[in-house]
Amino acid sequence: MAKVILEKLEKRFPNNPRPAVAEMNLEIKDKEFVVLVGPSGCGKSTTLRMVAGLEEISAGKVIIDERVVNDIPPKDRDVAMVFQNYALYPHMTVYNNMAFGLKIKKYPKEEIERRVKEASEILGIQDLLERRPKQLSGGQRQRVALGRAIVRKPKVFLFDEPLSNLDAKLRGQMRTEIIKLHNRLQATMIYVTHDQVEAMTMGDRIVVMKDGFVQQVGVPVDIYDHPVNKFVAGFIGTPPMNMLNGRVEKKDGGLFFNEGSFSVRIEKAMTEKLEVYNGKEVILGIRPEYIEDTKTNASKEDGWKISAMVDVIESIGSSAYVYLTTGHSSFVAALDSHKQMKISEKEEVVFNMEKVHFFDMQTDMTIV
Repeated sequence: MAKVILEKLEKRFPNNPRPAVAEMNLEIKDKEFVVLVGPSGCGKSTTLRMVAGLEEISAGKVIIDERVVNDIPPKDRDVAMVFQNYALYPHMTVYNNMAFGLKIKKYPKEEIERRVKEASEILGIQDLLERRPKQLSGGQRQRVALGRAIVRKPKVFLFDEPLSNLDAKLRGQMRTEIIKLHNRLQATMIYVTHDQVEAMTMGDRIVVMKDGFVQQVGVPVDIYDHPVNKFVAGFIGTPPMNMLNGRVEKKDGGLFFNEGSFSVRIEKAMTEKLEVYNGKEVILGIRPEYIEDTKTNASKEDGWKISAMVDVIESIGSSAYVYLTTGHSSFVAALDSHKQMKISEKEEVVFNMEKVHFFDMQTDMTIV
């Protein structure tokens, strides 16, 4: 397998002043599974297509296995790409779809048979080799597309939103299959998705993108716990992080966050970085699971409680997403679904202030 380096990679389209991908620097280690994630139009698929050679590079370098491949045609880059729409030949059997690339390269018949047999067993489709794509389910077609990539034994596997056409249950199954495949093949894989759940569950590292720029690179838990800015904090996590506007105020020997309809004390560990924001507006970010009911956090005195109106309750089994409104803000809390709550009634909750984030109102960058 191989290491992939993207060095000041850039893509610009005619008549568009904003680059689709801007000065991207990224090193993907040998055998690493890296996920590019971001909203539609952020440049993730364009980046993948530049690595594959399907998109012309405007500036910078793509280096695969210590070789600059900018001017090398796709067929000679030794990469295999799995597309969103499977891209199978409808008139060919599963066997011939998987073997087609090897036949074009004039591999010996015995070698082709061996590779197709090996790949089909890995993917559990050995009984489907004589069928045609129209006789297969979506999940089976996706396995065939994976098999076509596996038989080539490329240096790098590229996945362009391969699961987006599948239903939720099958998507979950295929996520597991691709993770198992990576562990078995020990291959370098670059995976593109707009689904942050896929990114969090599949990637060794995640690359979060927005408007062509890389926002943050890191292992999933670090990006979840330590986002560098408001965008990353809000994009990673389901439901997304709550964002509340308010002002930092100094009183009673400490710092407080005053939202207008409630005020909460800022933890001492955070006060050093927030001292300079005294009297200024900031954004408080808190994830739904860190908003607790008063029974769970009974040690908190009455002054810490936040009273909010219940707007919507979404029960998802053992827990419920409860959408609440204060005088100035709306937020969602993940609470015990067995707790007795009623829509349009007041509920008292407590913020776990050890788990909050604060963002600069002007720059959206993380303060602490």
